[in-house]
Amino acid sequence: MAKSLFDHINAIYLDQKKNYFAGLDDGEKRTYSNYMVNRFLSMNIHQLPLVNEIQKYNIPSDIHYLFFATTIPRGKQYNKYVKSKNETKYESWLITLVAKHYNVSEDEAVTYLDIYYQENKPALRELCEKYGIDNKILKKAKL
Repeated sequence: MAKSLFDHINAIYLDQKKNYFAGLDDGEKRTYSNYMVNRFLSMNIHQLPLVNEIQKYNIPSDIHYLFFATTIPRGKQYNKYVKSKNETKYESWLITLVAKHYNVSEDEAVTYLDIYYQENKPALRELCEKYGIDNKILKKAKL
């Protein structure tokens, strides 16, 4: 059965064999991603300095594995995976409206909306009404 990323992580934590990579076929070697291993190992605060240091260098996967297998203490470890928050503060239609009105990117439009919500909500409401946005939709967007 082909090895997955989690098999490689377990090999770093539990097996720690120096010849681990020699026993893998080409397909299994391709499933080892330095970036993803770094990402998972960095979830442990004790390993973060090591991961931070090694990610600066472009090294082969077998050396990458060997480095961690020889420096990380052996034993099963639980690392809570930190997911990114994919929430937006504003409705997507509102971001698009502001971006098109001011001819800016959507990232800049979010900055504009931050300013509008803090400084001048009535002006933002007026802008939306100018584009024919319904009052029910405006209430939902807290305008």
